[in-house]
Amino acid sequence: MGDAPGSFPRTAAVVGLGLIGGSFALALRAAGAEVLGVDPDPAALALARERGAIVSGAADLAPVAGADLVVIATPLERVADVAVAAARRMRPGAVLTDVASVKAPVVATVQAALPAAVRFVGGHPMAGNEGRGMAAADAALLRGRAFILTPTSRTAPEAVAVMEAVIGRLGMRLVLLDPVQHDEFVAQVSHLPYLLSLALDRAIADDARTVGGPTMQEMTRAARSPAVMWEAICRANRDAILRALDRFEAELAAVRRVLLAQG
Repeated sequence: MGDAPGSFPRTAAVVGLGLIGGSFALALRAAGAEVLGVDPDPAALALARERGAIVSGAADLAPVAGADLVVIATPLERVADVAVAAARRMRPGAVLTDVASVKAPVVATVQAALPAAVRFVGGHPMAGNEGRGMAAADAALLRGRAFILTPTSRTAPEAVAVMEAVIGRLGMRLVLLDPVQHDEFVAQVSHLPYLLSLALDRAIADDARTVGGPTMQEMTRAARSPAVMWEAICRANRDAILRALDRFEAELAAVRRVLLAQG
């Protein structure tokens, strides 16, 4: 770790070199960190090395042992288990975070099994696009975006301080939320918009697409994101998404009533 608590980490391990993990690796390297990669896919590791996102990598969690910061960027359904496994290999005082878009179940699971010497704080960068894998990773994807940290009463202040330094160095914007509040907010501003994009895409007749313009393209862009990823998100944050749908359906019903009144 750097010379002061909360200084930018010298060495980081990124576990999962997909779109977000790869983008973090590229951004951390550009900011001066030595980045180690972990991914079971040899092609992802090779591409990450070729693009300069990592200095070395492995298919297992061995690289996390020497890292000041470990970022878990695996698919959502594996984040908690991988984070716990990584924490058991990390050195005392190192900081652990993740990028999962659902926080309450992840934070609860990790905190319950966290070794005392490892400092964990849940995280979620509000960044992404419909791209997939290391090939679509881009450090610019993160700049200017919010990075939500979800500390609890059990979170070490040093973990938050280190992540504040990372977030600032990467040109992101820090937001602090309770894990449950995070899931409620993100259901409204991220998970619901994806479902609306998907529904709109399915509602447009094929022959109508021939005259579609930028508005249609932008509003249906999210529907092209990986379905498997979104299925996991919807399962994990089901109740908050249903509440967001209730709010939207009420607004849509109001729009319908206005249109009917104009008849």
